[in-house]
Amino acid sequence: MKIKVFLLLFMVNTYWVYSQGISNAAKHVGAGIVIGGVGGYAAHEIFNGRQEWTWAGAFGSSLAAGLIKESYDKSSADLWQTDDVVFTALGGFISGLALDLLLDHNKRRRGRSGKNCGCLVAFENNVSPTYVPIINKGGSRDIGSGIEASYLFK
Repeated sequence: MKIKVFLLLFMVNTYWVYSQGISNAAKHVGAGIVIGGVGGYAAHEIFNGRQEWTWAGAFGSSLAAGLIKESYDKSSADLWQTDDVVFTALGGFISGLALDLLLDHNKRRRGRSGKNCGCLVAFENNVSPTYVPIINKGGSRDIGSGIEASYLFK
């Protein structure tokens, strides 16, 4: 989390490096947040909530949008502005951070329960009588072979 906050502050401080106006930078950051939010949430849903794909969807979609917009500007007006791409990517980073905080906590709260939790589920068997294996202390100390031997000698 400390690395994410450091990167966020580092990218926000790029405003001071570039001499771009606040309104233009805010527009690019806002567009990056919206595009990154949609791309990150779509990746979250497509890849079953995997955190790295959520980040890739958020940051990648906003970075791609910034690059496409600047390539369009370059083809029409012969003007490439790297700071526009950086601010759009910054918006994707912010939306990735927001999605990570919002969506990851829901997954942790739910826990691992349900169909595919990987936990042991026991059902009551009313058809056959319950059998409890007897395992001797002096045996092989292997629980599997002890249960098999106890079952066979029943």
